[in-house]
Amino acid sequence: MTVGVLVEGFLKDGERDGFTALLTEKFKVTRTFDGFQTIDLTYNVEDPSNWVITELWDSKEDYQKYLQFRQEDGTSEEFAAVCIGTPSIRIFDLVDTSA
Repeated sequence: MTVGVLVEGFLKDGERDGFTALLTEKFKVTRTFDGFQTIDLTYNVEDPSNWVITELWDSKEDYQKYLQFRQEDGTSEEFAAVCIGTPSIRIFDLVDTSA
């Protein structure tokens, strides 16, 4: 079942441009993973330090494999260096309501 992933956090002052550039590069690798569907970075218009990454994956297992890779390749540490606190990660089942 397709899952939606929301990753949310807050950046330290002055880190937005560097964070955007970092994710632009990291997302190139993300798009090559099995089970990947889409990924986007969004900034809160009311609080520019607040960001959300929205993702779609074929399954929770596919996402968890990807997340494990990001922990092993150092991306998680790169996030921690520019963020205030630990970003939250939430995984949701998508429900078809088109009928």
